[in-house]
Amino acid sequence: MIRHRLGLCAFLAGTLAMGCGGDDDPAEPPAATPPDVSGTYDLRSFTSATLTGGNVLTDLEGTLTLQQTAQTGDEATGTFNISVMLPAPAGLFEDQGTYTLMADGSWEQAGNVFQGTGTFTLEGSDLTVNVVEPALNASSSIWRRQ
Repeated sequence: MIRHRLGLCAFLAGTLAMGCGGDDDPAEPPAATPPDVSGTYDLRSFTSATLTGGNVLTDLEGTLTLQQTAQTGDEATGTFNISVMLPAPAGLFEDQGTYTLMADGSWEQAGNVFQGTGTFTLEGSDLTVNVVEPALNASSSIWRRQ
């Protein structure tokens, strides 16, 4: 009987010791990752220091196609094609190139025509891209995923 009680006490002591945490750090939350913005988008509104003289235009036809090709940690990269029909005399604006986006909302684009850095947000099916640098390429556009 004493032997049985000693075995039970040893088992309980071992179980309690295992349950008492030492200095283990709690699990870190998973790192933030950027959303996959791949898709084709229709233009909702556009303003550009260069192309619209700073005016916000909403009655434009335009398409943006994004193809996300790689994601590493909090950064994703891909390619873009853009086509926007601007009022006369500007006419058709087209560009293609690469983009990089970060989980913190940062945006970089390197197009054949325009390059720049800024921010993006994706809320539901609406993508907003704000290019702020360089100032000559500053623009703001809102796109809706098809």
